[in-house]
Amino acid sequence: MNSVGIGKASLPKSIFPSGPPPSPSRGSLFVKENDDNLVTQLQISWEIPDNYDNSQVDAFLVEWWSPRKSPEIQTIQIEYFSPLKHTSFTLSYSPKPNVKRETAMLPWNATSDLVRRELINLGWNELDGEYMIDDLEISRQVTSNGFIWSVTFASSLEQSINDGDQVALVGNVIPNGDNAIAKISIMTIKDGRRSMGRNEVQFLQLGGTGSLIGFYRLTFASSEFTPFISSNASAAELKRSLEQLSTIGEVDVTRKDLEYQKIIGTNIPLIRHYEITFVSNVGNLGPITVDSRGLSTANMDAFILIHDGDNGLNHLGLKQNLAIPGETPLDYSKSQLLNPSINTYTIDGLTPGREYFVTVMPRSKNHGFGKRMLPSPLSIIPPLQTPLPPRNVSLAVNRGFSDSLLIHFNPPLSDGGDEIIRYRIELDPTPLFDNPIVENINCPNNNKKTVWKIETKSLAQGIIYGGSFSLQLESEGISYKTGRIPYDAVALSLNETGTIDDLSELTFSLSNGSTSLITNPTINIVHKLFPGDRLRFEGQKVSYKYYEIMSVEGSYAILNEAFDGIGSDQLKATRHYGGRGSPSSSRIHCGSNANFCSDFIEARSGSMQNKLNDLNDIIKVGVLVDRDGPSVYNEFIWRVTFLDESPPGSGDFKLIPFENNLTTVNGSGSATISTTLLVDGETYSSCSGTMHVPSYGGLVKGLQYYGRVTAVNNLGYSLSSKALTPLAPVVVPGAPTCVSLSVVSSNELRVIFGPPTDNGGAAIIQYKIEWSDSITFDNAWSEKLDFLGGGAPFFKTIHSLNMGKFYFVRVNARNTEGYGIAQISTPPSLNPHQPPGAPSSVYLVITSDTTLTVSWDIPLSNGGDLITSFRIEWDTNSNFDSTSIPPNKGYIDLDASTHSSYTIELLSSKKVYFTRVFAINSAGSGTGKVSSPLYAIPSKQVPGIPESLVVSKGNVFGSIDVIWQYPQIPFHKIPCAGKISSPLDCPMAFGHNIFPISDGGDQISEYEVEFNEREDFSGADGGRKIVTGGKLYFVKFDK
Repeated sequence: MNSVGIGKASLPKSIFPSGPPPSPSRGSLFVKENDDNLVTQLQISWEIPDNYDNSQVDAFLVEWWSPRKSPEIQTIQIEYFSPLKHTSFTLSYSPKPNVKRETAMLPWNATSDLVRRELINLGWNELDGEYMIDDLEISRQVTSNGFIWSVTFASSLEQSINDGDQVALVGNVIPNGDNAIAKISIMTIKDGRRSMGRNEVQFLQLGGTGSLIGFYRLTFASSEFTPFISSNASAAELKRSLEQLSTIGEVDVTRKDLEYQKIIGTNIPLIRHYEITFVSNVGNLGPITVDSRGLSTANMDAFILIHDGDNGLNHLGLKQNLAIPGETPLDYSKSQLLNPSINTYTIDGLTPGREYFVTVMPRSKNHGFGKRMLPSPLSIIPPLQTPLPPRNVSLAVNRGFSDSLLIHFNPPLSDGGDEIIRYRIELDPTPLFDNPIVENINCPNNNKKTVWKIETKSLAQGIIYGGSFSLQLESEGISYKTGRIPYDAVALSLNETGTIDDLSELTFSLSNGSTSLITNPTINIVHKLFPGDRLRFEGQKVSYKYYEIMSVEGSYAILNEAFDGIGSDQLKATRHYGGRGSPSSSRIHCGSNANFCSDFIEARSGSMQNKLNDLNDIIKVGVLVDRDGPSVYNEFIWRVTFLDESPPGSGDFKLIPFENNLTTVNGSGSATISTTLLVDGETYSSCSGTMHVPSYGGLVKGLQYYGRVTAVNNLGYSLSSKALTPLAPVVVPGAPTCVSLSVVSSNELRVIFGPPTDNGGAAIIQYKIEWSDSITFDNAWSEKLDFLGGGAPFFKTIHSLNMGKFYFVRVNARNTEGYGIAQISTPPSLNPHQPPGAPSSVYLVITSDTTLTVSWDIPLSNGGDLITSFRIEWDTNSNFDSTSIPPNKGYIDLDASTHSSYTIELLSSKKVYFTRVFAINSAGSGTGKVSSPLYAIPSKQVPGIPESLVVSKGNVFGSIDVIWQYPQIPFHKIPCAGKISSPLDCPMAFGHNIFPISDGGDQISEYEVEFNEREDFSGADGGRKIVTGGKLYFVKFDK
C-alpha cells in the first residue's frame, strides 16, 4: 500500500504463533525436619511433561524469596551557609497523580516529633480522613551547617499503608525575611519493599486525533522486536505479542480505552490505553521501547507513549502517573539456568525459621520464560531446632573455694537456627544425675529487661475524665522529667494514629440533631462510658468526626454537639483513643513548643512510648509499652519494658510520679498516679567459657561431682554433654599438726609432725620443711618429704647446721592444689648442740672435819648450747662406783648461773673422798672433770677471814671502835657455795645451829685485833691492844 493505492496480495502461508513454554507440573517442596546440622537447605522437584521438547524448553530457573518486608527510608536535609532565624520549610507528599498534601510551615530546626506529627496528619479531614502516611519513625541529626531528618516509612509489621517503594517527599524553603540562603534536599536512602514484592505495571498509550490506523512493534531490554501489532489490538493480542520476546516471559495485559486520565496521571488525546503487568520479570524494570513508524491517524498526529513505573514526580510535585514500579521480594535469589533434563534442585544458604516461597519457570530460547510453577506446599520454613550439645565440657578446681568448681565448655557447633539463650549446668555426685544441683547461665541475648507498671488510680470512687501527669525517670544518678502524658495515652507510637475500642455490647438510641445518647435497652453506663470519651456512630454523615461525651448519668449521656446523621434506636458506636486531626485536635505526639504545641496540646497528645523515648539522654534503644483500661473508674495501667540494658546495681531505671494534673467528674473524689517495679532488670555477661558453679557455693569439699551442660534456645534443650571425669572441690590443705622440733646433734635438728586436720579435700602428697636463722624466713632453706607410706608421725632430720646457731623451722602440707599454710614448730627455734666439754679449773679443798669444798670454771666448749647446770659427784672410790651410801657417795646439780663452788657436808674425817664435776646443757651432761687434788680427807681448819670490818672513832679519846662479822668464806678463800662475786653462806656445822663451818670446823674462841699507824702495819705505833689518842690506826687481822 502506498499513496497510489493497494497492490496485489501475497500468497497465503500458514504459521502457528508460538509463545512462552508451559510450566512443569506436580512441583513439591521438601525440607529436612531433623538434622544434626543447621537446616539451611530445601529441595524442590517437579515433573517434566511428556510433550516437552528442546524447541519448547531449553532451561529451567528456580526462584525463591521470603515474605518479609523492608521499609523505605528517606532523608530530609537543610543546609545553610549563614545563621538562620526565621526560615521555615514545608514538606509535601503525592501518593497519587491527583492528590498532593503539604504540611504547615515548620521551623528550620524543627524537632523530629514535630516533623512526624505534621507528616502523619497530612490528608486528614473529617469528611474523608484520607490516610496518606501512617506511623513514621523520624530521627534528627545535627550537621555542621544544618540538620538531617531520617524518615522511616511503615516500619511496623502491622502497617500496610506505606509499604513498599514510596513517592519521594518534596521540600520547599521559605526565607521569611532571612537574608541567609537555605537549601532543602530529599534523598531516598533505601527503597521500600513490601511483602512478596510487587509486579511492575507499565502503561502503553496510543493517541492522536481522528481515526487510528496502522501497526507498531515493541522491544524490551535489548531484545528482538515483536511482530507488528495492530493499532486496535486487543489485550490478548498485545499479551501474545509481548510474550514472543525472549526477555519478557509472562505478562498480563488489560485494555482500558475509557480510563479517566486525571486519575491515572496522563493528559493526551487518548485512543488506546493498555496496562501491562510483568509477571515473570522481577523488580523495578526499564521501560518497553516502541517503534511507531507504521502508526498514523487521519490528521497525521499519531503517537505512542510508554509510562514506566518509577514513582516520578512532575514539576508540580505530583506523582506523574499510576504506573507501578516493580519491587523485588526480600531475600530474593535464583538459580543458574538448569539443564532441561533436571527436575530437582537444592537451595542452600537459607535462614532457619524463615518462610520461603519457591517457584520454577521454564525458558525457551526464543520466547523467554513461561509461567511459574507453584509447588505444593506454596511455601516452606527450614525448621528451627534445638541446639547441638555444648562442646569440650570439663571440670576444674575453683582455686581458693572449697564449695564450688569451675566448669568449662564451648558453644555447640549449631544453635539450631535460634540463638542460645542460656546453658543449664548440672552437678551431681552420681553419674545418673538423679538429684542434681542446677544452675542456669543466661546469655546476653536473654538479658532481663526492667519493667515498670504505671497506674492512674481513683480515690474515693472518683471517675477520671481528663487531665495529664508526668513522670521522672532516674538512672545512674541522673534524672529527667517526661512531657505531659494524657490520662488515656495510647501505649505505642504506632497506636497514635488511632486505636478503636469496640462497644458492641452497647446499643444506643440517638436522633439526628440531638445531643442525648440513650442506651437501648436501658443499661447504667456510668462505669462504661466516661466524660471525655470520643465516639463515632454508624450512620454519621461526616465519617471521621468525633463526638465527645460531656456527661454521663444512669443510662444517658450528653454529646458535645448535635448528632448529624441517620438516627436510630439500635445504633452502634466505637470509642477512639489517639488519632490524626487538625493541628489543634490531633493526638499525634508533639513535644512542648510555643508556636506549634502548646501545653494544652502536649497534654492530650502522644503515646506513653514516645513520652518516654523523648528522654534519649537516658533511653538509647527505647521502650515497649502495653496498656489496659479503662476500668470502671476510667483508670488505665501501662506496663513499660526498657529495651536498653539495665544499668548495674542502684543505677537501674526508676520511674516515679512527678506531676499530677488528673481531673475527676465534678471534682468528686480524686485521682493519683503510682509506679511499681515489676521486673528488676539484669544484664548478663558471656554465657560460655569457664563458669564458677554453683555461684552460691554449697558443694561438699572432697566429694567428687560429675558435670554436664545443656544448651537451651527458644525451642528447647539440646542433648547434654558430660565432663569426661568427675572432680571434687579442693583447696590447699590446712597446717600440719603437732609440729615439734628437737636436737639430734651438734649440726642436726629433727622435726616431727602429723597430717593436717583438714586435707583440703584431697590426699596429702608432700610436705615441705623450711628452716631459717630469721623468724621471717628470709633466705630460708627447704627440703621435701615425699615418702608418706609409713604413715604419721612424719619426721625429717635437718643436717649440716651450724652448732649453737638458732634455726626457726616450719612445715607446709601439699595436695593437688598446692601448699597450704605453714605451721611453726614447737619450740619455734632450736640450736643444734651437743653436751658441753669438761669444766675447767676443778679444785678440791678441805673446809672442815665434815666438809669438803669443790670449785670449778666453765668448760672450754659449751657444746653449742647454754650450760644450765653443773653436776658435782663424790665417792670414796676413784672410779666413782663404790657401794657407799650417802652422804659418803652422791651428786648434786647446781644452777650454772648462780654457782661455781659447792661444799659437800656430813662427810667422815676417816675416809678419803674423790670428786668430779660435769657441765650440763639441754643435750645432757658432758665429760666429767676430776678435781685437783685427786682426793681429800675432811679435817678441821683455821677459820676464815672475818667479814665486814668497820673501824670508827671511839667514844673515848684515844680509842677506836672496831666492828666485824663472823667469817663468810673459809680460809681457802673459796666460797662454800655461789660464786666469788656473789658468795653464799657456809652451812652450819653438824650439830650446831649457830656457827657456820667457815670457822674451819672448830668454833672461834678469840679475835686478835691488830692496829698500826701504817697501812702495811710496819709502823712503830701499833700493837694488839686498845690504843688511845687522836691518831689514825690501820687494823689488820692475822691469818
